[in-house]
Amino acid sequence: MDEQIKKEIAELKEYYRQRKDAAASLEELTGGPVQHHFPVDLWSLSDSELDGEMGKRLGFLNEDIDCRPTAGITSHRRFIGPVIVLLKKMFLTIMRPYTNSLFVRQNRFNEQLVAFHLASFIRFRRLEERVKRLERTANDALEPGAPAASSGSPPPAPHD
Repeated sequence: MDEQIKKEIAELKEYYRQRKDAAASLEELTGGPVQHHFPVDLWSLSDSELDGEMGKRLGFLNEDIDCRPTAGITSHRRFIGPVIVLLKKMFLTIMRPYTNSLFVRQNRFNEQLVAFHLASFIRFRRLEERVKRLERTANDALEPGAPAASSGSPPPAPHD
């Protein structure tokens, strides 16, 4: 490669690395929501990025809790399309009792799963706050000249 091209590529890499480091989130960096179909490496995210990712995913799950099909039946074929649509409608009408029972079960499962994830998220937040409170108490106790830890008052009650 030409040295000039290598230099320009290096400058561009540095420019975008600095922009990435200065941005609080990927959405801020791109100027909007990012649509991706690749797995996100959750282990590499910061706490604030992880919070955002959890919120987005819970919101997505909550929006799509009902899995029943909503779109109308259509066909793009010009001449045979109406026949295809008619056959699909007949098939769905015949299968509706069976598919409805499956969709009802799936919807109940989805609702419970979203509620479980939300409860886990809330519990995690409470545990995180409790750990921070305990760390502050421990740091205060370790500071020179701090009052004795056994002041007679009970520790804060847990959220259990």
